[in-house]
Amino acid sequence: MKKKYLLLLLLPVFSFASGEQTSEGTDIVARTVNFLIFAGILYYLIADKITAFFKTRTADIANRLTSIQDMLNASKEKKEDALNEAAQAKEKAKELIEVAKKEALLLTKKVEEDTESEILYLKKALNERMEIEEKKMTKEVVSEVIDEMFKEDKISLSNEDFLKIIKKKVA
Repeated sequence: MKKKYLLLLLLPVFSFASGEQTSEGTDIVARTVNFLIFAGILYYLIADKITAFFKTRTADIANRLTSIQDMLNASKEKKEDALNEAAQAKEKAKELIEVAKKEALLLTKKVEEDTESEILYLKKALNERMEIEEKKMTKEVVSEVIDEMFKEDKISLSNEDFLKIIKKKVA
């Protein structure tokens, strides 16, 4: 590799030594050779630095691309997890709705049964109360009739008849 560069450095010497120069011709060949030598020297001096720069830049870009790809994969996983959780939440919501409906049915049945038993109890209590009130009224009416009868002396009962009535009442 160094032989090529050495040859390039010596090339202008050989080209100018080979012939004579005329003032009528152009110096395009000499300028081109000088430019090529300058470009070769410049390449020789900074080629390693440029390649190292581009290699590190390529590595940095590859690292960034890898990290971005990792972040993308992580976000895809998070999205999938979130979608799975949403699906599970929907299933749980459906289950809860079904359970709530069943509980509502059970509660309504229980309320209906409690209401019916309460109604039966109230009817029974009302019937008992009416019987008690009828007995009270009967006693009051009988008491009033007896009081009137004894006050006016319309009915005369002997002691024996009175004792028989009381014995019947007691028995």
